[in-house]
Amino acid sequence: MSLPEKQPSLKTSSERFAEALALIPELARVEDTVRSTFRSDVTPMREIPDYLLSLGGKRIRPALTLLCAKALGASNISQEIIDVAAGIELIHMATLMHDDIIDQSPIRRHKPSPYAKFGTPLTLLSGDFLLTRAFGLCAKLDDTIITATEQACIELVEGEALETPLHTERHTTQTSLVIAQRKTASLFRLAAFCAGHLTSAAPDSLRSLSEFGETLGVAFQFIDDILDVTASEATLGKQPGIDILERKPSIVNVLWLESGDARAKPLLEPPSSATNEKAFVEASLKDLQSSAVMQNAKTLAQQYGERARTALHNALGSEVRRNSPAGQALFAVIDFALDRLN
Repeated sequence: MSLPEKQPSLKTSSERFAEALALIPELARVEDTVRSTFRSDVTPMREIPDYLLSLGGKRIRPALTLLCAKALGASNISQEIIDVAAGIELIHMATLMHDDIIDQSPIRRHKPSPYAKFGTPLTLLSGDFLLTRAFGLCAKLDDTIITATEQACIELVEGEALETPLHTERHTTQTSLVIAQRKTASLFRLAAFCAGHLTSAAPDSLRSLSEFGETLGVAFQFIDDILDVTASEATLGKQPGIDILERKPSIVNVLWLESGDARAKPLLEPPSSATNEKAFVEASLKDLQSSAVMQNAKTLAQQYGERARTALHNALGSEVRRNSPAGQALFAVIDFALDRLN
């Protein structure tokens, strides 16, 4: 079997991604299901999730579930697939709320984060509320889905716990990878796996689907780490350089330290005064943007994107499935992710 190559196209990856989303109008059903779980007679439990949902987002995880199901031959998207896609998005929303609290992040998608707008206690409880609602949806499904969802959530928590600041624990590219696999890629893997399971995919196809989801998730996380250095505030929806400021074990920060560059040494020290920190972040962004460190980080992200492409090629199996609109849409998602590096 020949290895897949990126398909030539006159359209941009953003245009192809928009076309991919147009193939899954069922995404509106997923969002309606998500919103239906906000029911509560306690106002903040409705208000905070609704606010976060209103901030937008690409809905990558439920989109993967729907596209994988269609690429595997599902002519009609069942309520089970809608429920699992909604459950995964609810888990993701809960982690965003908890992440903002842990990071004390004031901005999300150009607007005040739920943590900044509603405060720590209510945002924390709202995240817990969404996790409970997610498991309420998944509990209607079979044991395989329940077990896979539990495992993904365990990995999410473990990844968050492993993401200790660089000044408190020594990190390597391997630990950065493990964090990305658990904190981010676990839900991507779950989204692809559940679609395969609910469409009765063969065992080999199911394994390849899981690999596709996981490697795509790692690529997404590494790309986010890179964009924290290379992108503008307008693109990010928040201030760049946050990973540097917070001494996070991002793939960029770890590679920078491993390069031996003396300018990276402050990453191993706790943040100092606000004035010094601002100067350090600004200088670091300038130093890194044209450095070999960034090229090495981009190479790693591209490698995981290509691994995702190969795994997807294997998961879909036949040329008919690979060349179907949904199959091509999944390849377009990979291209869209990788083209964010340019």
